Amino acid sequence: MANSGKRLLLIENSICSDEVRVALSVDNKVVEFEQEFKERRQLRGNIHVAHVKRIEPSLQAVFIEYGKNKQGFLSFSEISPDYFNIPEKEREIFFEGYSNDDCTEDGNNASANVSADYATSKNVNESGSGFVREVSLYKRYKLQDVISVNQKMLVQLTKEERGNKGASFTTYITLVGRYCVFMPNSISKGGVSRRIEDVNVRKQLKDILNSIDLPKRSGLIIRTVGSGKSKKEIEQDYNYLSSLWQNIQENASSVNVPSLIYNEADLIMRSIRDFCGNDIEVIVSGKEAFEAVKQYAKNALRSSKLRYRLYRGFVPIFTYYGIEDQISELYSNRVKLPSGGSLIITLTEAFVSIDVNSGKMTGEDSIEETAYRTNMEAVPEISRQVNLRGLSGLIVVDFIDMLKYQYCRAVESAIRQAFKDDKARVQFSYINDFGLMVFSRQRIKPNIQEINTTECLHCKGIGKVKSNEVIVASILRDLQHVASRNRNRSFDLLAHGTVIAHIFNNKRSTVSTIEKEFNIKLNVSADDNLDVDTFVLKRGDDVSSSDYKPLQNSGYKIEGSSGEKADNLQGSFWLTKWLSRLLSSNN
Repeated sequence: MANSGKRLLLIENSICSDEVRVALSVDNKVVEFEQEFKERRQLRGNIHVAHVKRIEPSLQAVFIEYGKNKQGFLSFSEISPDYFNIPEKEREIFFEGYSNDDCTEDGNNASANVSADYATSKNVNESGSGFVREVSLYKRYKLQDVISVNQKMLVQLTKEERGNKGASFTTYITLVGRYCVFMPNSISKGGVSRRIEDVNVRKQLKDILNSIDLPKRSGLIIRTVGSGKSKKEIEQDYNYLSSLWQNIQENASSVNVPSLIYNEADLIMRSIRDFCGNDIEVIVSGKEAFEAVKQYAKNALRSSKLRYRLYRGFVPIFTYYGIEDQISELYSNRVKLPSGGSLIITLTEAFVSIDVNSGKMTGEDSIEETAYRTNMEAVPEISRQVNLRGLSGLIVVDFIDMLKYQYCRAVESAIRQAFKDDKARVQFSYINDFGLMVFSRQRIKPNIQEINTTECLHCKGIGKVKSNEVIVASILRDLQHVASRNRNRSFDLLAHGTVIAHIFNNKRSTVSTIEKEFNIKLNVSADDNLDVDTFVLKRGDDVSSSDYKPLQNSGYKIEGSSGEKADNLQGSFWLTKWLSRLLSSNN
């Protein structure tokens, strides 16, 4: 049920689920996908009133109390000079000296202080390259001299809590609008998105930017979607952000305790704001989400002709438009390429590994041509998968080896071009002699496996479990060992059904040999509730489910029915054996 050639923004907000899913489909192919649970909404971008709780000169940072149980982390370089306990005259001299420098974005550079992840989460490439200039003021003063405990600050969350790490904050506030990014306390004037490459368009937008009367010590960046917009539309968006900032300041001044004063827009509003244009149709499933889109379009997008409608079908919207299968593929580690090749994506603790395989790809004149074509075909899919899965950190791509220099440079150029429109900041290396290319991608959202999967109870996160042959071999070793120490006894084995079946089908003669050699009897029971690599081997009929032991411990436990210790049994057995040998030698 696809719509060929259309750009669709599908929003699913079912009443029977607490999950909101948004997908952007271009020519029936998912290019953007995000999801959010109502109980776990994105916190990045929220603005808090916080108090300095602890100063750590060794870390060049302070820990702040912002209304949560865990304290937040605020680096010294993220603290605006407005909060420094220094004479006003020194602060003015600093700002005047800095404003004389060329801090406006021109071509590829942007704000010197849009270093927060939130500012770049939606448009680090839109706000320029995100360079951070070394400000002499931070070298001139010591942290403990200019910041005091219990000092009140207005901070914005840039990195959410992750594991044992607390949230990170900045005092350089960034408010993202439809066409603009407003930085109310920046020491840079901002600029134009570097994605806008047309010289005439850039000149026009810079003229519009210069004509806007910005407050002192504030900056404005025109986003990519602002290209081709009139001065009136950009000014309306700026006025909305300016009034929003005034409301935030008023709320902050009336609050003394650490608290949340501004919530960043939810997933539906962010998607409408960032993805929608005149060429995109919005289809919403769920009346509540439809009303939210309707109100947002009425209040914030008055000048925009947003096309949106309510989906009324009985088939789930993602299934109807052929999106569900594409999303399901994001959980697989193997991605097929059109010509027969494949990508193998493996997540590790330190980095992400992507292996390019040629597979069944044939038809080229030589191995070199096959490798080049496979690598070039893999490049756009790598960019798409990295974006959809939310992969970040170090990403290592193992391309098929190419000997020709021009082929390596062509693949490098292609992968840079493929990530050109990525919202995250990406830094690339070159393809080395081993065919490996390493690049670093900024984390702007958790990866899909992190939020939607749990650790496997069988493999414990390894991704593999031991085969039945290995498990059964371990069981038989333990059985032979305990049988040699406890002859003429009965034993009970409790294991997974597939393991028991393997014993009966393949190791029946081995079990019979052990039973005859040591004069024992083995009783087996299957329990599919056990992990595959877990078994229990006991003497007697008193098998207790609380004594299950995993295979990796390779443990076993011998307990008699009457509660006697295995050590006493072992001593009695060897004493009897020694006496029998002594008497036979005397005879």
